[in-house]
Amino acid sequence: MNEPIVAVIIGLLLSVSAGFRTTLPLLAVSLLASYHEITLPQDVAWLGSDPTLIVLAVGCVAETIVHFVPVAGTYIKAMVTPLAFVAGTLLMAVPLGHQSPLYQWTLAATLGGGAATLTHLGVTGARAMTAPANVASLGVFGIIWNIGELFFSILFAVVGWLCVLGGWIVGAVVLLGLLVVAVVGSVKAFGRFTKPRTTAVS
Repeated sequence: MNEPIVAVIIGLLLSVSAGFRTTLPLLAVSLLASYHEITLPQDVAWLGSDPTLIVLAVGCVAETIVHFVPVAGTYIKAMVTPLAFVAGTLLMAVPLGHQSPLYQWTLAATLGGGAATLTHLGVTGARAMTAPANVASLGVFGIIWNIGELFFSILFAVVGWLCVLGGWIVGAVVLLGLLVVAVVGSVKAFGRFTKPRTTAVS
């Protein structure tokens, strides 16, 4: 009964991971399929092929390096937003492979593609907003930021795998925790933005 729930949660976790780093979760899935740790659905079996694995490995290294270039990294990240949607859709389609194609790809595009795109846009916008801090710190802030992006991308991919091992409740708890953090952070940010400024009277 919980199998569809597990599939959706795993797909969401992988899709959010793709919002931080587009190629990393795809590379992880390709590696797992290549070593026969997971079985891919027929319609995305090409993800486990050797040529795909090589392309994703090169792409992952290139993406990681480019993101550490301050201006170019943010610009390129904005340009590849459609790729985040494609990655999220594919990553959601993998755990839903046992469903009918209509159900599989509708949910994949709506939930997976949507989650990856929204996460990607949020991260890209935050990168652009923190550009002055990166300049002021002579690039140190940007390095820390990019390490954080890479960390969260790996984290979501790993939690997705833990969800496979530990059951749907693991992913559900993680997603609920992330939702709470996102809501609290948004409320605090909105409060700071709308707080009236006081001027000193001399």
